[in-house]
Amino acid sequence: MHEMRIFRFWCQKVLPLVYDESLSYYEVLCKVVEYINKLIETDKGIIDEVDELKSEMKEVQKWIDDFDTTFIENIVNEYIAKAVKAVWFGLSESGHFMAVVPSAWSGITFGTIQEGDLYGHLTLEYE
Repeated sequence: MHEMRIFRFWCQKVLPLVYDESLSYYEVLCKVVEYINKLIETDKGIIDEVDELKSEMKEVQKWIDDFDTTFIENIVNEYIAKAVKAVWFGLSESGHFMAVVPSAWSGITFGTIQEGDLYGHLTLEYE
């Protein structure tokens, strides 16, 4: 936790040197010190709220990191892929480009061209 100290200063009331509504320099200084101490107290509350938000964000990040997506893959493979004749492209967990191919398309093989001007282009081979 962050610890902030109050600006330790005290003001002693004195009789004004003039008898009007103006404040002496010392009285102005006392008001400034009081205002600064109020700001410090407000900052303490804000810092506590930020620390609480940081701990909540750690919980959310842990939830995201531990999120299991296998059920989505199962739904795609078992239901959507059989009903729809489509291919989905994305990134694997290791960061490689991949294609999700319906099981009904077992005769199609995906690949890439490994040389020449078309290097890296996607190819489809049908058996």
